[in-house]
Amino acid sequence: MDKMWSGRFSEGASSLLDDFNASIMFDRRLYREDIEGSLAHAAMLEAQGILNSEELQSIQKGMAQV
Repeated sequence: MDKMWSGRFSEGASSLLDDFNASIMFDRRLYREDIEGSLAHAAMLEAQGILNSEELQSIQKGMAQV
């Protein structure tokens, strides 16, 4: 499969980009856990007073849409 950016740039992609993209199939299997972790982290930040309740609700709403 061609890389989606192959026709847009004159230079090849950085090896860092290739390394990052190599984990996408694995990441797809863990997205639910990643969202749960992000929600838990946001709740902790709200409990510590770093986020207010409105900010937490905004994060929760956004994560529910993912």
